[in-house]
Amino acid sequence: MRFRYSLLLLAIPFLAAAQYVHPTDGDLFINTEVPRIDIIIADDDIDFILDPSNENSDTEFPATFIFSSSSVLDTIEGVGFRLRGNTSRASAKKSFKISFNSFEKGKKYGGVEKLNLNGEHNDPSIIRSDLAWDLFEGAGVPASRSNHVALYINQEYRGLYINVEHVDEEFIQKRFSEARGNLWKCLWPADLHYQGPNPVEYSEPEPWGRRAYDLKTNTLEFDYTSLAHFIDVLNNYSGEEFICEMERIFDVDNYLRVIAIDVLSGNWDGPIVNKNNFYLYHNPLLDRLTYIPFDLDNTFGIDWFGINWETTDIYNWSDNSGEYRPLYEKIMAIPEWRNRYSFILDTYIEELFSANRLSQHLDQKLELISPHRASDVFAEQDYGYTHDDFLDSYTGGLGAHAGIGLKPYINTRINSVRSQLQIESFAPAVFNLGRDWSLDSINFLLNYYDDGSVDEITFHYNIEEQGWQSQTLLDFDDIEASYVFVVEEQGEMIYYFELKDDEGMVSNYPRCQNGRVFLGYDVTPDLVINEFMASNTSKVQDAEGEYEDWIELYNNSNAPIDLRGKYLSDDPADTDKWRLPSRQLFPSQYLIIWADKDAEQGLTHADFKLAKEGEHLGIYDSYANNFAPIDTLTFPAQETDVSYARLPNGVGDFAFAPFMTFDFNNDSPSSTEDDSLEEFYVYPNPTTDYLYFSDFTRVENFKLFSSDGSLILEGGESFIEVNKFQSGLYFLQLHLKNGQILRKSITIF
Repeated sequence: MRFRYSLLLLAIPFLAAAQYVHPTDGDLFINTEVPRIDIIIADDDIDFILDPSNENSDTEFPATFIFSSSSVLDTIEGVGFRLRGNTSRASAKKSFKISFNSFEKGKKYGGVEKLNLNGEHNDPSIIRSDLAWDLFEGAGVPASRSNHVALYINQEYRGLYINVEHVDEEFIQKRFSEARGNLWKCLWPADLHYQGPNPVEYSEPEPWGRRAYDLKTNTLEFDYTSLAHFIDVLNNYSGEEFICEMERIFDVDNYLRVIAIDVLSGNWDGPIVNKNNFYLYHNPLLDRLTYIPFDLDNTFGIDWFGINWETTDIYNWSDNSGEYRPLYEKIMAIPEWRNRYSFILDTYIEELFSANRLSQHLDQKLELISPHRASDVFAEQDYGYTHDDFLDSYTGGLGAHAGIGLKPYINTRINSVRSQLQIESFAPAVFNLGRDWSLDSINFLLNYYDDGSVDEITFHYNIEEQGWQSQTLLDFDDIEASYVFVVEEQGEMIYYFELKDDEGMVSNYPRCQNGRVFLGYDVTPDLVINEFMASNTSKVQDAEGEYEDWIELYNNSNAPIDLRGKYLSDDPADTDKWRLPSRQLFPSQYLIIWADKDAEQGLTHADFKLAKEGEHLGIYDSYANNFAPIDTLTFPAQETDVSYARLPNGVGDFAFAPFMTFDFNNDSPSSTEDDSLEEFYVYPNPTTDYLYFSDFTRVENFKLFSSDGSLILEGGESFIEVNKFQSGLYFLQLHLKNGQILRKSITIF
């Protein structure tokens, strides 16, 4: 058996939809020096933050942020500043969160909206979490950037801190090809145990108010379906069904690398031991969850339980918890995955986690940060660690929870892993299939690992059920293969790759279900952009009472159209710019999208605006159909408060409309062009109980919408009872008997 070790395995060249790109450090996370961060804040505000009686408060105060290094000096006014952390809140050396967007939506610095400044009061070396983040990066796991900084508050030196990138939408956008999915922050007691089939069960707060699985994105939809299904599969599926479904909905190989780094670094504060500190991200393009690590200070021998983490069992690591851990234990129970994990560990202790590599890294870091630790008086106030203790902690233990030094831990851990490793042969394992296609070709890229050498790769395919054919790949090596399939006919193609190594071991990918792709484009032609207004200053208001650009979509077919996975964009080079809400659009139904770059206002608010001077606008299909164009146009300069519409409705060419027909047939007159409507009103507004019409004889029917655009009531009565609804802002849409439509913003107390 021939084992090949390559750093390419440690910095995996992901492509296309499965890529996890680690962004460059930039100025903010520079690691060749220790930048300085200054916080200027009102004395009363910092006194409140540091007052022991407020240690559990997340109250945020305005401050000025100053970042300085050898090449940068930047001042950012109006940032948010508060405490963060768990046990560190009661420490002398506290941890802090900086939010650039707290008082100005969308505000960033260095491409991020938030920073975590961690005091590392438990760690005498002030390097453990930074080292762990470096290891996850080297393993190709989506992980935060980090570096050391010197923190000053109102000119007072608060000490040497580790600056850690916050996990949020910005983090996801930098690492995943699709950043609009659900992101859950999972904290104790997030054990991933089954709680029932209802997704709502996993969203319930704990008795102390915080959720174990806290949805951080798409909170208006508040959809826990993919998380609930993952936990169901994890706990209730078995055998081949479990393997197939897990590989479909969860990036198993990414998590095998996570397990390896956790076990090597002794990260007991994650889900395997402490059911704590991780994120799960659902990529809607792939319908797959990915594990993201979080909070890595309890590593490299930090211990509160009397456990020697440097010698713990690498195959039964959850035994340290004393409880059942389904994610770790179910994965380790599958021989194929366990063998891949062993191969990864064996590779890492030769390369990524080698004693020489880490020793050199630690020596360089120690030289860099030691001068900043020497004057860090706050680091001495929690456990009495002196600067000499800081220096000694790299080579020896200090007792109590830091009973082993960094380098002794690393050396002992490597030797312990070597003594426990059980290496067995396994078939070539594909951990990523990237694909990019056009009308003419599909470019496939496979990333895989194998304990032997891949000798043969074959592409098997079947177009429109005409029979299976195959092609032998010529361009591949021990870790990567590429293949260009030339499209000669249109239709659905199913396919799989067959990999064989020099020991005769064979695997197929996908393993359980054939891959599917449409050759050419299979679009939904009857979903159209029907009308829009790129300069709306007085014609129609959204639920917030604002005059915003709007786009009217229309189903011009005789069947419902599923908008799930489809996109709207004003940039032909960014076809998946904004994902349409997941809903059915029924025949002859309209959907209004507010192009106001204000997605927080609801599911029908896009994250771009229209350009009055003219630009591109298009609807695009899903990733599965390569974001194929469904309906696109390039429109000319627009006139203020004049809509641009298809005439006739749904099928005609675009032209400046003689009257606006917002959310209605373009061939009908518009309510906003009828002066008599100025005398028509709804009262009282605001209201607490009922709404009445000034002239009900003119009303055909009404529809009442919530602020997120959901229809909550419709009818044709002469009044509307609203006391059953919560206080807030609502949309009232009136359909008049003459075909006109009137929209009003209604406030309910």
